[in-house]
Amino acid sequence: PSHPCVSAALSGGGLPLPGQPLRQELFRTPVLSFLYERGWRDGFKQAGFPGIEKEFEMAMEFFQVAREGNGTVIDLSCGSGLMVRRLAKSQQFGKVIAVDFSENMLKEVIRRSEEEKVPTFDLVRADVAKMPFGTASVDAIHAGAALHCWPSVQDGLKEVHRTLKPGGTFFATTFLWGVDDRVVNLGQNLPGSTARAYRFFAPKELEWLMKSAGFSEVTVDTIQRCAIIKCKK
Repeated sequence: PSHPCVSAALSGGGLPLPGQPLRQELFRTPVLSFLYERGWRDGFKQAGFPGIEKEFEMAMEFFQVAREGNGTVIDLSCGSGLMVRRLAKSQQFGKVIAVDFSENMLKEVIRRSEEEKVPTFDLVRADVAKMPFGTASVDAIHAGAALHCWPSVQDGLKEVHRTLKPGGTFFATTFLWGVDDRVVNLGQNLPGSTARAYRFFAPKELEWLMKSAGFSEVTVDTIQRCAIIKCKK
């Protein structure tokens, strides 16, 4: 079938969970899931992000071992599915899994994947800090424009490291300090949410975070205010 296999039930009606940080709750709103591929994500190019097609090429090159081994790849914090749809269409992995905390984003993934008749992949609702995958069970993980939204970056990275097999690879992009707030500010679209909901980074900080999570090989490249992170376990 062309539609994704929902391997974890979508819960509730998108209502905020008590105690969840603003940066996490923003992505659970129907407004953001609607806007994500309608200009907002593409606007990240203003900060130096390579764009989804170039990022896909870079990730696929970095995931060469996973592709050659018919391995499992996760698109973590998948949003509306920009990357996971491309990973699934490539048909170069044994299993493709989309993971996001937002019910509305996952519904958007399903809708767009059905429209594009994307080959089957798994869909999982999960917190990056508590992923329901076995230790050393995944070959490659992608997290595009995501780390700055994670409530606890350290906990999320430890989970990424735990989940990856020895020699597994992690490819991520995120914002560096100095990006114009207007690139990511959703206040005009989400009344009452004008405060910055994101964490920005310095390159050395990102290197430290990756190594602290346990990664043995870490590269952080920068393009303007965008960091491109490549790690190997």
